[in-house]
Amino acid sequence: MSTIKIVLGDDHLVVRQGMHLLLNTVPDFEVVGEAADGHELVELVEQFAPQVAITDISMPGMNGMEATRIIRRRFPATQVIILSMYSASSYVIGSLRYGALGYLLKNDDYQEVVAAVYAVVAGKRYLSPQVSEKVMDALLTGVEDHAQSLAHLTDREREVLQLFAEGNTSAQIGEKLGISTRTAEKHRANLRSKLDISSQADLMLFAIEQGLVSVRD
Repeated sequence: MSTIKIVLGDDHLVVRQGMHLLLNTVPDFEVVGEAADGHELVELVEQFAPQVAITDISMPGMNGMEATRIIRRRFPATQVIILSMYSASSYVIGSLRYGALGYLLKNDDYQEVVAAVYAVVAGKRYLSPQVSEKVMDALLTGVEDHAQSLAHLTDREREVLQLFAEGNTSAQIGEKLGISTRTAEKHRANLRSKLDISSQADLMLFAIEQGLVSVRD
């Protein structure tokens, strides 16, 4: 088998370094780049054309789910594995809808990561046992997940939601996206309408629940 090139996306340096060292112990694997946010991850995929991108969900600037959507649309030869602390079915199903082939938890055994890489390169889905159980429970109980709501948003609305969730004001969002403050405020209003959310506080809570931002001590 030819060498499998891998890029990593996680905003924690120690996580990236640990994964880099572990994955490079596998003779078939070569980690060719590390990214601290979704934008960097997409750039690495464009630069190195890896077979696999392994990414967390919660990252600044652009989250892992959004990066997955862009990677799968622009670089279909690169398969995506989500490696996250979030085990809720909404994250798993949402990630799969965005094009990820694998979903693992950060407390899974390292060998699950190795197995997932081989599986997705072969075009197969790979969910760790913990994740599979969560998804099956959701399907059997008919619990609705909210990740589908994100699929109904425009690219710009997802950008605005990410920036808002990171604590930016409408003026700051406008400056970063090259739009007016009024337009940024209009996007926020559209977000509340599409997501059926009445307040800014609930919009922030939704973003946290969807893993767009993480809450750290």
